[in-house]
Amino acid sequence: MQQNQLSFLFLHGAGGSAKKWGKVSQLLGDLPAKILDLPGHGNDQSHTVPTSIEEYANLLNQHITGDTIVVGHSMGGLIGLELAAINVRVKGLILACSHPRLSVHPKILEQLAQGVFPENFFRASYAKNAPVELLEEEREELYRTPIATALVDFQSCDRYVNGAKALAELRIPILAIYGEQDKLLPADAREQLLSIRPDAQWESISDAGHYAIVEKYEEFTALIKRFWANTVTNLK
Repeated sequence: MQQNQLSFLFLHGAGGSAKKWGKVSQLLGDLPAKILDLPGHGNDQSHTVPTSIEEYANLLNQHITGDTIVVGHSMGGLIGLELAAINVRVKGLILACSHPRLSVHPKILEQLAQGVFPENFFRASYAKNAPVELLEEEREELYRTPIATALVDFQSCDRYVNGAKALAELRIPILAIYGEQDKLLPADAREQLLSIRPDAQWESISDAGHYAIVEKYEEFTALIKRFWANTVTNLK
């Protein structure tokens, strides 16, 4: 097959927007990619915010019209699992700082319901030595999304329990990329992943937290480009 027949589809996480992929997209070169605002997020106001991971997947399914590698950050990874389960054109899945089960502590949901984004949760999302300038940019971006939107997203993550089953049943290459300092995933996330899919590939990025896609975007992009090249070879 020709390389341009395979493309990326990038899905951001809860309460985010397509801007999270900005630096990654600059390094993709001529690799074809769709970088979307999820329904009800960013510049996509054609829908209300979906209230389940399955609803997200059903709405986004229309965007997969050719062979695709879905790259999902955090909640986007859950959506990617469901997309891969319903669309045979998904030929690979990259779980970026994601996991089949993303439960959310009730106190976080409670604060979001009160209109407050927990500062300790925000700070825990990044590596201890994350640059102050990056944190300032990320905090500014955070408050461009209504907290009510983030609440619905986190509720969807918390309610989604089909991830392990979906992951086990997929027959496509899987790559999980972790931030070495990610405090939002289970400490044994890699072991849990491999217990479900022993054939899954995984990589860990040092000095990165839950937002490795912005903290260490160069290393992240290099990893997904290698996965893309391997997938192309396997599809020939």
